[in-house]
Amino acid sequence: MYRITFILIALIIIPLSLFYIEYRLAKEQSKFAIVLPVIVLCFAVIIPFVALTSIIMFVIYFVVKYLEKEKQEKLSEIEKMNIQDLE
Repeated sequence: MYRITFILIALIIIPLSLFYIEYRLAKEQSKFAIVLPVIVLCFAVIIPFVALTSIIMFVIYFVVKYLEKEKQEKLSEIEKMNIQDLE
């Protein structure tokens, strides 16, 4: 019984912690943010469930990257408007 509980906890806690780490690395624009899902994907050979975790990590990376790009474009537009107001 304890073995099943341990396995279930591991299947929940490990992916959630990996998702959080991936989010933080992507938010900091670290190069390791793209390496970590690749490393996790390599473990999919041993544990097929991990492939889904890796795919979700790639999605997190690209969504955070897209949102950061949108944020930068919006700030750039505001800066251009501020410069025009000063002229």
